[in-house]
Amino acid sequence: MTKGQIMPVLVAVLSAAACGGGDGPTAGGTTTPPAATTAKVRFFNAVWNAPDGVGFTTNNQFASGSALKYAQSTQTCSTLGVGSTTFGVGVANASGTGLNSNALATLNNQAIAGGGNYTVLAGGQSLHPSVVLLDNSVSGTLGANQAAVRFVNLAAMSQFPFTVLKGAVGSGATTVVQNDIAFRAATPFSTVTSGSNAYTIMYNNAPAISGNAATLNLQGGTVNTVVIVRNPSSDGFQMINVPGCP
Repeated sequence: MTKGQIMPVLVAVLSAAACGGGDGPTAGGTTTPPAATTAKVRFFNAVWNAPDGVGFTTNNQFASGSALKYAQSTQTCSTLGVGSTTFGVGVANASGTGLNSNALATLNNQAIAGGGNYTVLAGGQSLHPSVVLLDNSVSGTLGANQAAVRFVNLAAMSQFPFTVLKGAVGSGATTVVQNDIAFRAATPFSTVTSGSNAYTIMYNNAPAISGNAATLNLQGGTVNTVVIVRNPSSDGFQMINVPGCP
């Protein structure tokens, strides 16, 4: 494992009430700031064999700008209201303005916290996709020369789980980030020094992604979700870094 894990990849359930103008002065004379009433989310598509791409819904409404080709994420983050939220994924229509049918998969009744920062990912086969919600919150403060990084397995039809190593096999020492990452599973966040960070993704006891393809250039202060997906141009795999919302 790299430096200490920051927190498990679970959505934190917080309650946030909308209070216009703040909660008023406290006994000490200070004013409590108003609770946040929105959150941010970025979408990512790893659905295999969906040539027209997919689109996402929130509470059965198409999320504007979320029609994505394979291995793409939304360039900007969407705003969510707080509270119970259902996310869906389906095949996008030709104009990229909605779905061409009902959602093929949903993730129901997820607790969205005010001020939260989330990533919603879709993976699996186009006929039976899966939706994964990840909380991008980290505990503590990242230094100017530190970044947070975790890995997610969304490689459809991969028979074996992945093992993530910090370092390049054959080029010095390596350490295990996590063994046996199953489909849809994610590692906890780890803190690393910003800049170039070499990794090796092992599959079936052999390097599946290594060298330049497994080297991340991480900016200081950023939170990064690295998704392991199938490579459409080969029989192998690739890593896609999906940054958290700013």
